[in-house]
Amino acid sequence: MINIDNKKVQLYFYTMSIERNKKSADETPYNIDEIIEAFSHLLIFITKKELIDRKFELKPKNKIIWLDSFTDLKSSNFNLVFKSAKYLQSRVVRNTDTMESRGVLKKPEDGDEELTHICVRFRKDSDRFVIACEFNYYGIGTEDIKKYLNSQFQSLQEVTGDSYVYCVSFEMMPSADFLTELTKMKKINILRLTMDIDDIAQGDFQRFAGRDELRPTVEVYLRKKSGKGNNISQKMITEVYGDTGSTKKIKKIAVEGANESGCLKIDSDSIQMKHSIVVETLPQTNEVVTGDFFAKADEFIKEMGV
Repeated sequence: MINIDNKKVQLYFYTMSIERNKKSADETPYNIDEIIEAFSHLLIFITKKELIDRKFELKPKNKIIWLDSFTDLKSSNFNLVFKSAKYLQSRVVRNTDTMESRGVLKKPEDGDEELTHICVRFRKDSDRFVIACEFNYYGIGTEDIKKYLNSQFQSLQEVTGDSYVYCVSFEMMPSADFLTELTKMKKINILRLTMDIDDIAQGDFQRFAGRDELRPTVEVYLRKKSGKGNNISQKMITEVYGDTGSTKKIKKIAVEGANESGCLKIDSDSIQMKHSIVVETLPQTNEVVTGDFFAKADEFIKEMGV
């Protein structure tokens, strides 16, 4: 019987956005249901491929990655299992108990397989995807996953002839530690909000939504009223922070001000939400047991309401 041990695994939280652009002029309004359907079709498209056709080369890292499997949890929620393997890393293997050399056991094209687990959760109250990503030092991160999914979206578009082009991106979710850092500021002069251009309900910005030459976000600067003694209150920023993050209209905020040491800048992007869970592992490889990881991660996600 295989003995199962436990280890602590770090979860990092992100917002996942999927942009949809048409090659020709398009006045079609943004429809999140169609975005969700496109993402679901992409996962099916990938996993129907032969394994050799799923792989994607990260050449600067001498690594390949692929989507190994996914589970559709319904309600636009998914669990994804990515695998990766780093090649061109053959070394002499040594028994660390006896110090006996066993020689080079891998060919240059051989790579150690690594798992990276991803929870994708859709928040209906804000039309946002929240991502909980397992941190695996030897695995992959969101930048690698972004490249992989965008490459597969392009492959799907070439097969289907779809007139739309999809692009995946990730943003870090802010942590409540932002509020702790905020208390260190004595004066606050500028509050900067970053929002999706589509989320600005009124005004001139709305007519720029969906333009290919523009970023999909806008930045709004709020400055303190001129005059000595005027200041943006921490209470106001705390209130704005409550409307910030993956489940809100405001994607991130930044604050500029000062304390006794001089000028100080903090932003919700640099203080990322993370959480540790203890999961079962197989001792032979020390890999996370997939079922236990998703059970523990989902428990925390539901508890926190992220």
